[in-house]
Formats: sequence, C-alpha cells, structure tokens
Amino acid sequence: MTNKDRIQRIIGNVNQMRENSQEMRTWKNIPLAKECVGLLQNIDDPEETPMGKALACEAVIQQLPEYDVPRFVLSILRYKLELVQQSDEHDPERYPTAEEVQEEIQRLEDYIAIDSVSDAAFRERYHRHLKADPIERTPQWEENYYEVEKECDRRLGDTPRGMGFCFSYWSTLRQVLAKRGINWKSPSQLNPGVMFD
Repeated sequence: MTNKDRIQRIIGNVNQMRENSQEMRTWKNIPLAKECVGLLQNIDDPEETPMGKALACEAVIQQLPEYDVPRFVLSILRYKLELVQQSDEHDPERYPTAEEVQEEIQRLEDYIAIDSVSDAAFRERYHRHLKADPIERTPQWEENYYEVEKECDRRLGDTPRGMGFCFSYWSTLRQVLAKRGINWKSPSQLNPGVMFD
C-alpha cells in the first residue's frame, strides 16, 4: 500500500466514523480507529509532517467513546504527544500543544486510576456532574465494550434513537452485560432525581 493509499484510507475511515457517531453507534469506530493509527504509523512520506499526523490522531479521537475505551484512547494520545513533540509547527491557535495533550492524557489516566481517584474526586476535578458505575472505569469494561455494544445494537435493531431511547438502551445493556457476569447500574439508577430523555 502506498502512502497516498494509506492517507485516502484514513480519510475514508474518519468520514465513516463521523457517520457512525451521528447514528449514535460510536462503538463501530473502534476497529476503524485502530486501522487509522496503524496506517499513520506506517506513513513514511517526509511531506506528511508530524503535526499533520497529530491532527489526524485528533480527528480519530474525537469520534471515539473515550470513557468507554480510555486505555485505547490513551495509546493514541501518547502517540499524538510524540508527534506534537517532534513537530516544528507551533501555533497554539491552530495546533495542539504538548501541554494540552498531556492534560488530556492526565485526565484519562485519572479516570482509569480507580484505586487512587474515586468517582467523586474525578467528577469534582473534571467538572462532571453525573455519577457513573465504577465498573465502567475497569479493563473488564473496556475489553468487553465492543462486543457488548455490537450485541446491544443487534438487539435494538432499528429502534429510533431519539427521546426515550436511553431507557431501552440501558435495559438492553444491563442484560447483555449480565450475561458476561458484569453487574452494571445505569445513570438513572445512580442519579435519582435527574431527568433523562
């Protein structure tokens, strides 16, 4: 595969990822993102700058459910940081800075640091308001996420993803997770008094 082919494939994948996100099926973006990163790492054209690759990483990350696959997103962020540090393009108005990428890395490292950063501490530190089930921060969650979402999507079929969909989704998600031995509490269970649609 040529560098030009790799670049075209990355562009096609990112466009598909955007469509998946609009359809509320970000789980489908995980294999596309993995392919994009592999392709980026194999581009050896000197005209493709480190910052250009870093921006491609950013486009990929934006289409991922980062709190469902934080370890995977962290791997991309660490690669992005290397690229930003290699770059001689430094315009904070147009390009991410190393400090900004390090802050993103720290946020996700705190998210997965269950033993040292509680859910309450994480929410306070990063201005999140809703409680989440701690299981969502574990490797077990991330390892099962893609297959669980795939099964939920199959079960829910063409159910409209509008008002009230979250309740059908959470019920289905709870059932699918239970079959894998994961006891999960939904946002509505953990945040009584909060109105969800």
